[in-house]
Amino acid sequence: MENEETKQTPPKENSPESLASELETIRESLQKRKSETTTLKILFYTGLAVLLFGFIYTNQTLQRAQYRSLESNINLLQNQMNHTLILLEKKLHGEIQDLDAQVNGTLSLHERIQNMNQALDQLEPQSTSMGILLEKVQRNSKELSQMMQALESQKEILPVP
Repeated sequence: MENEETKQTPPKENSPESLASELETIRESLQKRKSETTTLKILFYTGLAVLLFGFIYTNQTLQRAQYRSLESNINLLQNQMNHTLILLEKKLHGEIQDLDAQVNGTLSLHERIQNMNQALDQLEPQSTSMGILLEKVQRNSKELSQMMQALESQKEILPVP
């Protein structure tokens, strides 16, 4: 039994002054931890706001760069397409002129259309549907002839490069 009594810690003094000082120490520690917690919250929310702002700014910057890149690619493709169309137009115009020279070097297209109209005038339609078709072809050829005359008069005014 004596061993049991010696093993026990000696009782602390329960004086009001020691309790008051312990309470004051605990109060100071709580205030310190409360201010540290508030500081950590402020740092956390500030970091979160900075990350959110950085994400939004980076996202907008990337979108603008992609838009500019897409716009420049579209312009490049349009320029290439226009260039290709111009080359095809020149090639087709040259081929038409070559074919025109091969078919009949002395007659112009306008003269050939007039010859065709004269040949159509000499045909006698065998049915009403054939007569309607002949009239339609003659109308279309006259319109084409007029367009060719207008084009030839424009060529005389403005030479084609």
